[in-house]
Amino acid sequence: MANKNVRKGSLFETTLLKWLRSKNVVAERLTKAGAKDEGDIVVMANGKTYILELKATKALKLPEFWSEAVIEAKHYAEARSLSATPPSYVIVKRRMGGINQSWVVEDLDQWIRKVTSCKCIAD
Repeated sequence: MANKNVRKGSLFETTLLKWLRSKNVVAERLTKAGAKDEGDIVVMANGKTYILELKATKALKLPEFWSEAVIEAKHYAEARSLSATPPSYVIVKRRMGGINQSWVVEDLDQWIRKVTSCKCIAD
């Protein structure tokens, strides 16, 4: 049987996947691939693809989480011969909070492009 942390992470993934689908979002779990892992969940919304890296942990290691999410989004793009890497997000389960209270982490460049619909920042 998997260890407690693996079970906790897997439960978070399935719970978030069900929640996304309940909001009519197209989402699928990604297969674990070791060194070539592609993230935990892929989301298709408004004609765009997003890679989600989920974390259900007590310790917030944002630089580590973010690095993992960016690398895994690149792996996703490479495995599918995509010309651009999809935006990646880290979703952190909030302790003692519902799935809808999870935190979404993105970098400032992603945020500004999203809120301004601007292509003015280099990737």
